[in-house]
Amino acid sequence: MLSAHQKCLRCRNDGRSRPGWVLLLVAIVAATPIASPSSPKDATGQSAKEVSVAVGDLRATFVDNSALGEEHRAGYNGIARLTHAQQDQNVFVPTYAGFNLEHVFGGDRLEEVFEPRRHPMTLRRLSTATVVLHQNPTPLSSVESTTRFTVVPPHYIDAEFRCQVRDAKFFRHGYVGLLWASYINAPDDRRMHFRGRGQADDVPLWISASSPEHGVASTHLSLSDPGGIFFAPDFNATLASHFSDYRFTEPLFYGRFRNMVLIYMFERSEGIRFSQSPNGGGEKNPAWDFQLILRDFQVNKPYSYRARLVYKPFVSPDDVLDELRRWRRSPQP
Repeated sequence: MLSAHQKCLRCRNDGRSRPGWVLLLVAIVAATPIASPSSPKDATGQSAKEVSVAVGDLRATFVDNSALGEEHRAGYNGIARLTHAQQDQNVFVPTYAGFNLEHVFGGDRLEEVFEPRRHPMTLRRLSTATVVLHQNPTPLSSVESTTRFTVVPPHYIDAEFRCQVRDAKFFRHGYVGLLWASYINAPDDRRMHFRGRGQADDVPLWISASSPEHGVASTHLSLSDPGGIFFAPDFNATLASHFSDYRFTEPLFYGRFRNMVLIYMFERSEGIRFSQSPNGGGEKNPAWDFQLILRDFQVNKPYSYRARLVYKPFVSPDDVLDELRRWRRSPQP
């Protein structure tokens, strides 16, 4: 039985195709040490505030954290606009973004809750299909990061995030937490859907979860997540520190938008947590988020994850799982 503050909706999905949904697939390999983050100075193009890429069925606009005209606000990075040949409405809230690096935390109250928003970023085009977003070590947390996005036909965006902690003093409790937010543009269904178990479930189900309010039952752990990281009583990025009674059993979640479905799919569960807010981007605009937790990290040691975003017309929940299987079978770089 869930508490009054943890009433998330759960359902078995019957798998039938329904109009009005969008699919965005994200596949992530969590916390894998690789080479040092590459600087955008290696890019062939000049730095820019925004870069648009049109490949296959997708049209994507990538941004640094500068303001763009009268609509896109300063502080939001990643993918400002994503449309499909069969859905011309932006899946993300136009004033904000998706795949937006939002928080860096270590368990104490944050002096600057949105530090990645404030510290300048550099965006460059590497090729007709690839852009790279780089942020030098931030003033408080001293995290340097690089995200490389490549649009792949017909409806994929491959993403690779790499980071290093340059100074450990911000992370006194032995771990690094990073959270990415995606602000969804008034979907009919604000819930997050994933394969998982509630406390009384013996087998995995399709769970449709919604938080009753921001920062309540907002984060879903994997079945293998040991939990146990420190949060101060006055920790102020509450989305990351309040948990539901669900555990996900497959490293993926999705949300629905118009005739499409938005899915975040991870190759491994290690270090990954799902988070959500019913109104993070405004009254009708949920936030469908994820975290990366780096335990027992080392200064100057590189960490990474790889992601695949897929944006296509919705087929079925079974097709969501098939996308995960297809991604796992495909050659990895």
